[in-house]
Amino acid sequence: MLTLQITLNPSGVATAAQRAAIVSMDVVAAAITAFAEGSLTKPTMPDQFPQIQIRGPELGSDERRMMYENWLFAKGFQDLARGVRESLEEAALYLALISGPTRSVPTSISLEDLFDTIRKPAASWPFPKLLAHVNAGLTSPLEFEREFLSIQRVRNCLEHRGGIVRKQDLDDQAAALTLSFPRLKVFYRRGSEEIELARDERVDDGGHGPEVQILSRIVTRSRTYRLGERVTFTANEFSETAMACSFFGEQLARGLPVISAP
Repeated sequence: MLTLQITLNPSGVATAAQRAAIVSMDVVAAAITAFAEGSLTKPTMPDQFPQIQIRGPELGSDERRMMYENWLFAKGFQDLARGVRESLEEAALYLALISGPTRSVPTSISLEDLFDTIRKPAASWPFPKLLAHVNAGLTSPLEFEREFLSIQRVRNCLEHRGGIVRKQDLDDQAAALTLSFPRLKVFYRRGSEEIELARDERVDDGGHGPEVQILSRIVTRSRTYRLGERVTFTANEFSETAMACSFFGEQLARGLPVISAP
């Protein structure tokens, strides 16, 4: 009988969430920069592609820019949420491999086929069940569980209802859908008041000394969408959500138990 030893790297679990954050931020930044240049007119496909004309309402430059940005943020947000889900599914696979019994498998099966068999149950679970299952196996529970559940609810609204909030999207016992996400707050103190740093804004602590201590902590930002409203984001909200998803991947990887090699 052949014995195959597999070495597991917990940090690899974070890859999906972090990759989604990096790619979505890069694409959004590139597209927003392109949209900002001059007047936007209806584009045409390059010559090597079929030229198909679809009739519809004529859009001005500002309308077209808003439409492009809304579509871009929505697709980017869906990729972020999908990356978080994928990292959780990889965490479930990791936990199953380290906690399950030694497996006997035919030599004809590939390692990837074996992993897919183990992955299959978690892939069918709704997000709350998947999150709870993984949380139970971590050395320390994930922070901001409520926030990442809200990200998945907003993703469902974007994917299944075109971003228009319907009754099934509303928070429990509430009349709105709330998007919450952790973000890094960088600030200084002016007396008892916390002043968040802003680009191109002068630091003013009220003249209490020649130096100012810069502080930071993780806080939660929330955005509420009422029944019938369309889910939209600002560039700042999108970038903060991307950072939160990357942060989620790192925290998930740190919480996985590590098994010492025999």
